[in-house]
Amino acid sequence: MDPKDRPSRATEAFFGRRRGKTIRPQQAAALESGFSTYRLDLTAGPPAELRSLFEADVRAIHLEIGFGGGEHLLHRATAAPESGFVGVEPFVNGMA
Repeated sequence: MDPKDRPSRATEAFFGRRRGKTIRPQQAAALESGFSTYRLDLTAGPPAELRSLFEADVRAIHLEIGFGGGEHLLHRATAAPESGFVGVEPFVNGMA
């Protein structure tokens, strides 16, 4: 086999889900209404100061990658209101 015809490691060595589960209509509506409020514009450059992402003054910023339905992120944010939390979820329908 010619190496250029071989599948790349980027497409073959994936060790997770490629697609999230289907969401219900009520979840889709909640996601649509809340997502526009809290999503970051990834086409814009990063803010000069991360704390500017939050309405309140925050002492620390925490990043949670793969936050799913957000239950853990909400628990942590409620327990530490002086901190800012950013959740990153690769599957949009993983957030519903």
